[in-house]
Amino acid sequence: MREHRIVGIAQLATCRAPEWLSCLGLGSCVAVIMYDPLLKIGGIVHVLLPKAPNKCDCEEKYADTGTKKLVREMLARGATKERLVAKLVGGAQMFTTLSLSVSNIGNHNVVEARRVLQELGIKIVSEDVEGNRGRSAYLNPENGRVTVETAFAATRTI
Repeated sequence: MREHRIVGIAQLATCRAPEWLSCLGLGSCVAVIMYDPLLKIGGIVHVLLPKAPNKCDCEEKYADTGTKKLVREMLARGATKERLVAKLVGGAQMFTTLSLSVSNIGNHNVVEARRVLQELGIKIVSEDVEGNRGRSAYLNPENGRVTVETAFAATRTI
């Protein structure tokens, strides 16, 4: 049986095959997933909000600072920035009936994660984002595949 770790809200983890990582119950949160295909190292940061305040004690909570921290962690494990690829999962609009500014926080999380990855020069190779259903994502660093389970829909691999 493979080792499997769950990455909770505002958490970050890296692993090497054969260990797997997963994010369960992503609603408006986004799983920023990175992978180095040569070393078979993977990582996930489970972000809750798009942008960190000026003084931030939990980088992993935010798409901007969390994505940058994940890159640093991947590099510390031996990955190279040129080989890193990213996948995004989540960012749903879970509160469509609300007229509050938080009603589309999922979209803001996706936009910010994309912006930071572009700024860092890391290519996004696939996404399963937005919509109005929650998801769970499972990273297999042996091959870089991410299995996505969506509530009330078929499971797929990105």
